[in-house]
Amino acid sequence: MRFARLFFFVVLVLGLSCSAGAGVIGDQCDWIGSGLTSNAERGVTPVYLRCREGSVSWMYPRGALRLLFRPPLPADERDFRVCIRVVRRPDPPDLFHTLQLNETEAADRFPARLFVEGAKRLEPLYAPNDGDPRELRCFRSRKGRAALYVEAEPEDGPKKRVAALKYEARLLDKRHYDPATSECRPCTEAEMELAFCTSDLVSRGVIVGSEQREDLDTTQLTLRLTKLIRATARENEQDKIDQENDEYYRYDVDNAIEHKPRRRHRARRKERSLHAHVHVSSTCGASAGAGEFLVMARRRLGRYSLVCAPRVDDWVQLVLKRNADGTAHCLLQH
Repeated sequence: MRFARLFFFVVLVLGLSCSAGAGVIGDQCDWIGSGLTSNAERGVTPVYLRCREGSVSWMYPRGALRLLFRPPLPADERDFRVCIRVVRRPDPPDLFHTLQLNETEAADRFPARLFVEGAKRLEPLYAPNDGDPRELRCFRSRKGRAALYVEAEPEDGPKKRVAALKYEARLLDKRHYDPATSECRPCTEAEMELAFCTSDLVSRGVIVGSEQREDLDTTQLTLRLTKLIRATARENEQDKIDQENDEYYRYDVDNAIEHKPRRRHRARRKERSLHAHVHVSSTCGASAGAGEFLVMARRRLGRYSLVCAPRVDDWVQLVLKRNADGTAHCLLQH
């Protein structure tokens, strides 16, 4: 019976993907919508995503979404790879003072199934009960096209449901340098310099812990930051830091750290170390170790993903050399 229903759904989706009654059409990086705006229980809403990364938030999901990925590509490129992360729990803050502020909440059931559009059928990509704990799933485009169907699960009671996911589209051709593809190999000097200038997080730090995250297929490294050079905060995250701490860091993209003066009427508190979680591919075998590193990471699918991590002594030598000959792409610091 389930197979028959799925077959009927496939035929319906492929036939109505461009119908006039499909609903509101998105054409941006991020899309937010509600199933309550659709009258048809099995209607299909087309959503066009034209960026390399973004998010989708579908409240009260009903029927289905057809996500059509059209990222900007160089003229000589056609195919690409899309990675989807289903969000089953709130993302913890990127930077935190105590581990208690960054505990991972229990996962909720993701209220939808994901199918990749093929030539004549839909290929299952994710289901809440498929036995695979990974929140991250990837697939390739086909002849320059990539579409994903998000089929809402039947409603179960009055509880508010949100099908939220993050996506990233990346080139397949390895000739183009992409910080997210550096994976396990050490970075070259040119890659380290570029990573320093473009990363979301640049900081000296010590690795104080590691944890295997099956849900993200990564190793989560816990870093104690010894000198923060740059960090871009997520929207509204700085407000939370401001409310929770007498002294906080305001993170700018110009390699500066601004300290907020302490309030005079409050007692002086003991300074707390700033920490961060940075994720590495689980295939790299990364773990906690001795020594201080210059950590460079970019935000990928909602989390910091490691780009390069040279030892501080090696990085200092490169900075002195590049700044002396004046060939650096930006002001390098250590």
